Amino acid sequence: MAAVVEPHDKMRSKDLTKVTKGQQPAPRPAHEPDTVSAPPPPSSTTTPEEKANEKKAEKCYSTYLEYLKCTKKNGERASECKKVADNYMSHCPLEWMEKWEEEKKHGIIHNHV
Repeated sequence: MAAVVEPHDKMRSKDLTKVTKGQQPAPRPAHEPDTVSAPPPPSSTTTPEEKANEKKAEKCYSTYLEYLKCTKKNGERASECKKVADNYMSHCPLEWMEKWEEEKKHGIIHNHV
C-alpha cells in the first residue's frame, strides 16, 4: 500500500526543489510572537523614480533656503536674490512654495536661515 501524500506536503517538496535549484527564494522563517523584524534596506524599497523625486525635492528645498539666505543678507529686492528666486521657482512645485511662504509668514520654519 502506497503512502498518502497530502497536497500541501507535495507542494512544499516542489517548492524546496526549486529553492535548491535557485529557481525561487527560500521560504521565510515563522514569525516569533512579540518580535519586530528589521525594515528592508532602503535600496530595496526605493524605486528609481522615487530617488529622482527625492533629488528634485532636495534641489528645490536647497535653492529655496539659498534664496532665504540671500534675502536675509541683501534684501528681497536685490538683483542676485531675484536670480536665486528664479532658480528655486523653476525647481519647485507651486504648492510647496506656497506652503513654505505660509510657514515662513507664521515663523514655523526657516528660523535657522
